[in-house]
Amino acid sequence: MADEEGTSLQDLYKNILRNGYSEGGHVFSGASANFIAGAAAGCTTLILIYPLDIAHTRLAADIGRSNVRQFRGIYHFLSTIREKDGIQGIYRGLPASLQGMIVHRGLYFGGFDTIKEILSEESKTELTLWKRWVVAQAVTTSAGLLSYPLDTVRRRMMMQSGLEQPMYHSTLHCWKTIYRTEGVSSFYRGALSNIFRSTGAAAILVLYDEVKKFMKWGGL
Repeated sequence: MADEEGTSLQDLYKNILRNGYSEGGHVFSGASANFIAGAAAGCTTLILIYPLDIAHTRLAADIGRSNVRQFRGIYHFLSTIREKDGIQGIYRGLPASLQGMIVHRGLYFGGFDTIKEILSEESKTELTLWKRWVVAQAVTTSAGLLSYPLDTVRRRMMMQSGLEQPMYHSTLHCWKTIYRTEGVSSFYRGALSNIFRSTGAAAILVLYDEVKKFMKWGGL
């Protein structure tokens, strides 16, 4: 759902950037518009759904029998954290998440559109479906690997919501602690499974591209 909303927002931001004018012409164009629009779309979506994202992450780790679980569901989690830590508890880890979103979504959306436009200009024809999927897969995998350390920090910060004594005092402290105590490899723990998951994200890019073509063909 977040990817689908992000693609729509990315098109909206890209149109705004490319249709804006300055004395020298367009404010942004080409690759810069694609990357900025992708990052902006990702950050907008993240801020809107962050309470649900942190609840999902925290509840996924709250396993065991019902009588020993800390939280009974999403509403109980959000209400408990709000009473205990305030709004900042619900948005714990947001700075790290926004940093990761800028990198990941900027490359994910912006990279796909930019490479697709370059290849289309070189071939003078529209890219075939399988070529677009290859581009989408390469972009999704690269974006995931480059932003994975940021995602690791994001999850660590999220997991502190509701704890009496948090291990990390800030995003920077989290970075330093993981590096000093666990090493660089810990930032990429679970990255392989994330690469396999990227197949679905690549499919969403290509599918949305096909939907846009159909809507344009139908005059919608």
